[in-house]
Amino acid sequence: ECISSVSLSSLIAEEFDDFPDAELILKPISDGGDGFLDVCRFHFSGKILNYQISTPYDNSELICPVLYNIDSKTIYIESADLLGLKVVSAEFRNPLKLSSKGLGELLLKIENDVSSGKININKIIVGIGGTATIDMGIGACSALGLKLFDVNDKEILAIPENFNKVEDIEWDNKTFPFRIDLIIDVDNPLLGRTGAATVFGQQKGASESDIVILENGFNNIRNFLQNKDITDSSNPTFGAGGGIPSLLYLLLNAKIRRAKDFILNDLGIGRLKGKVDFVITGEGAFDHQSLMGKGAGIILQEFEKRSSKIFLLCGIIRNEVNKKLPDNIFPIEINSFFQNKDESILNIESGIRLACIKIKNNL
Repeated sequence: ECISSVSLSSLIAEEFDDFPDAELILKPISDGGDGFLDVCRFHFSGKILNYQISTPYDNSELICPVLYNIDSKTIYIESADLLGLKVVSAEFRNPLKLSSKGLGELLLKIENDVSSGKININKIIVGIGGTATIDMGIGACSALGLKLFDVNDKEILAIPENFNKVEDIEWDNKTFPFRIDLIIDVDNPLLGRTGAATVFGQQKGASESDIVILENGFNNIRNFLQNKDITDSSNPTFGAGGGIPSLLYLLLNAKIRRAKDFILNDLGIGRLKGKVDFVITGEGAFDHQSLMGKGAGIILQEFEKRSSKIFLLCGIIRNEVNKKLPDNIFPIEINSFFQNKDESILNIESGIRLACIKIKNNL
């Protein structure tokens, strides 16, 4: 991403300092992906705690920040900070070999801090998005005791390239002294044409043959879970974050929450309905998926009938989506101020300032 939601909000506020008739309410949002932790820190404040966990691709370690809000007894985690494309360099982006084990390790370390009295929480909220992994959350659960066995009853590494070899699964129910909420922004099932591997695999480095292996492996794991009476694997949200919600929901009783719920209720956007004259929101590339649970799409749906004008800032907006927008929504493409996409990325702050001038001229 070129600019975070929090930085974008601050920049827009600066540009409206000389606009006396406007009272701006800053409410940066996140639908669970990159920037989730910054948004949570803006809204909830708190203390940043750092935990040392394994990277998704080997046994080397990375430092993962989390936000601890003492008053609400809540820890906020951005999955992209420990499993994301931003922490997995291009040379390691092979989803067949990547594991979400770091998430399981992080949960255990937080549990240890709760047990020792270092922190006091009753809830963890995890923003799911921007992940490099596509492993159903099996890696996370492997750090919590889940084991996979092949036809020779030999334990095998819990990574996707081995899922089709699994002949047995061992799991001792693990419980935590806190609730786990997963914030998801997509309605994709785990399997099939709109599933985790098929839809998101290529952008995470998977080839067509890799996607077939992933799909077959997921099917195999699902069958074993069903044989153990662990059902409901058809949940329409299980494809988010490389399938992480599936195993965390089925084995850890995690609660799956839509980004819309988090944005409107936790971030307080819903309390602004009917109280604002215009809205400024945005997204890097605005397309049909943006209207299906993504942050900017949620804002448009909530305010298009309640505000006189909505200004949609985006790097680019797909023409087929632009044509369907209501008359009170004004899209502004940052790319249109520059010669090409690369130039607009390098000069994103200048582009935002030019967009703000355009907004003020239309108020």
